[in-house]
Amino acid sequence: MRRGKRLDERARTLDAQHLQKLADEASPEAADSYTAEYLTLLPRYVKRIVRTVGAQDNDLVLDASRSLKTKSWLAGALRMNQLCSELELALALADWDAATAVARDIELHLPHLQKALGDVPHLARGTRRPRTLQTAMAS
Repeated sequence: MRRGKRLDERARTLDAQHLQKLADEASPEAADSYTAEYLTLLPRYVKRIVRTVGAQDNDLVLDASRSLKTKSWLAGALRMNQLCSELELALALADWDAATAVARDIELHLPHLQKALGDVPHLARGTRRPRTLQTAMAS
């Protein structure tokens, strides 16, 4: 793999703007909670994908991949989302060699993503949402 491509992949590991959008649309606390839950579930999904690819269980691999892909998109984990899409393509083509290679890439990407998520500043700290009209009137 060329050096430029590796740097590009690292840059796509995590786009914190996705979490910021969640914080803006729901709340900073919701974004922090989602990030914490995602971090907790991430190794389980990866383990499940690796295990089910090894067993060549198409339905279980597809279920785990789709779940991880959706959760990854919401968290801004763009590379993990892309890898899950690649896994789904390999499954659609019934190419278990490619599926095994992608599952390995997912497993190798896991620590990079965990580190990137751990480095995201907590959105709830020091962030104040604008007061709503109802709250301002009650004050």
